[in-house]
Amino acid sequence: MVRFNLLRSRFALIGLVSLAFFSMSFGAKPAMHGQLQCKVISGKGYICDQNGNPVQMRGNSMYCWAGAGGYDYYTAGCIAHLYSDWRAHIIRLPYMTNGSISMTMYNTVIQACIDSGMYVILDWHAGQGNQTAVSQASAFFTTMATQWGKYPNILYEPWNEPSSIAWTGGIKPYMESLIKVIRAIDTKNIIICGNPNWDQNPQDAAADPITDATNIAYSMHFYSGSHPVGSYGPGITTAMSKGCPIFITEYGACNTGTVLAEPACTAWYTFLDQNQIGSTNWAVEYLDACLSIFTKSASYTGPWPTSVITGYGTFIQAYILKGTDTPIGTGILNESMLDPRGAMSTNNGFLIGNDKKSAAVFNINGTRFSSGGKLSSGVYIVRPQGAGNVQLLNTVR
Repeated sequence: MVRFNLLRSRFALIGLVSLAFFSMSFGAKPAMHGQLQCKVISGKGYICDQNGNPVQMRGNSMYCWAGAGGYDYYTAGCIAHLYSDWRAHIIRLPYMTNGSISMTMYNTVIQACIDSGMYVILDWHAGQGNQTAVSQASAFFTTMATQWGKYPNILYEPWNEPSSIAWTGGIKPYMESLIKVIRAIDTKNIIICGNPNWDQNPQDAAADPITDATNIAYSMHFYSGSHPVGSYGPGITTAMSKGCPIFITEYGACNTGTVLAEPACTAWYTFLDQNQIGSTNWAVEYLDACLSIFTKSASYTGPWPTSVITGYGTFIQAYILKGTDTPIGTGILNESMLDPRGAMSTNNGFLIGNDKKSAAVFNINGTRFSSGGKLSSGVYIVRPQGAGNVQLLNTVR
């Protein structure tokens, strides 16, 4: 029998561990789920972790349409608190095609996501008239892939919301052009393709999918008050059944105006959970009457007391917090609560519980275990996914 005793940081530490440990800096954390990949499992397309298991990431979309109250939240502090307080796995990061957002701010968010071990979707926030702007988008993604493509934290979204444009002969050639640009530099990270009617018809793309590149997924957008899951869910399941993974890169628990539609969004959440589909919520801002997670008093760098989180934001946060990154617990854990698979290389340095919750394991010097056999007796560091605080893991055999 193996028992794992999680020691809270307020307790005195034994052996070679000193109090200086608590000021230790680990630098960038390993990406939460390793190198993501698109994979067909039992005939359905999924976004998977680096071990080939479906992964459902939940997170936030930043806001790009205005500075004050919008992209002024493009700060490292904001990202750090979305990670630690909201336990987000992923951030969608829009870039306006008019260049109104500075590259310094944009890159600050990317770096902050990498530092937290989160993923980030680089969103070229184009609409109806941009299907011909291949050269402008190509320049952007050449820069992004060159600077950031070496990190497994990166995903690309080359076209935010195609509207009344057909997939075949319209959207698809644009996507193929951008995919070639990205794949010339970054051969691994996932590319998420938009589709007709503001990303609401992924089944159209699945009927004529991208076949000359791998790790291609497809987006879906919904606003629950005007896009009921009963009407739009079948298109998603059709696309998945054709081997096309889906990610909800933008959604809201409202209609497209100002009326909350939380029960309809809860129905969407049930559907997403059943199909292991990830999502990023619109939006980190205080400007919209319905879709803002913050009030005007919310700091651009965090932290955020409950008084500056809107009712909408509280609803969204609750869903993100219930994601797969919930800490595995405190107190005494026995082997019945942890997957008994022995080789850490099999689990990419994770302890995975029977409830599918997991935590990365590090030695006392902050080096993550990614290979080797079972842990020997000693003192280790456990960092539950999405949790901001380091805990200590003392193994007793």
